[in-house]
Amino acid sequence: MINLLAKIAFNCKGTFNKFISRHQRNLFFKNSKSSIHPSFKLGINNVLDISPEAIFDFDENVTINQNNFITVKQNAKLKIGKNTYITRATISCLNEIEIGENCILGEGMKLFDHNHKHTANPFSVSKTEFTTGKIKMGNNVWTGANVTILKNVTIGDNVILGANTLIFKDVPSNNIVTLKQEQNLKQIL
Repeated sequence: MINLLAKIAFNCKGTFNKFISRHQRNLFFKNSKSSIHPSFKLGINNVLDISPEAIFDFDENVTINQNNFITVKQNAKLKIGKNTYITRATISCLNEIEIGENCILGEGMKLFDHNHKHTANPFSVSKTEFTTGKIKMGNNVWTGANVTILKNVTIGDNVILGANTLIFKDVPSNNIVTLKQEQNLKQIL
């Protein structure tokens, strides 16, 4: 009896995950201006905040794997080129983000095409108003773990962004960006 209950629970869980994935997948197709190739793959356990007016342009073999946080707001555009793979990332798109072909966007990567509006005198940071820009990534871009890319940045083709880098200005094609740091050891005994 216990084995039977375990099998039923396992099968229901699998069905539930597939249902959620299908439901989430449908969020990408709400706007008739969107163009999504039928080969688009969406994994499970993604957190999606997608406006019905969001615009998507996904070429063939785009994979957004599992455990991503994706926000695409009203009239914002997310474009992803063919054979691009994204996993465990945060993509927050209030205006426009374009990702090229054959990219591998690694775990912990964050893309933000906006900042909170703020004033200096009196000091204030808005919770709901933003200044927006664009992020454009070329083809064959690979991001290591925990890369953050901010608004108004263009990244060329054939670029590697090393782990833990903060990208806040343009990166020309055929470059590797790494974080310059030292590991200092101090003996205590």
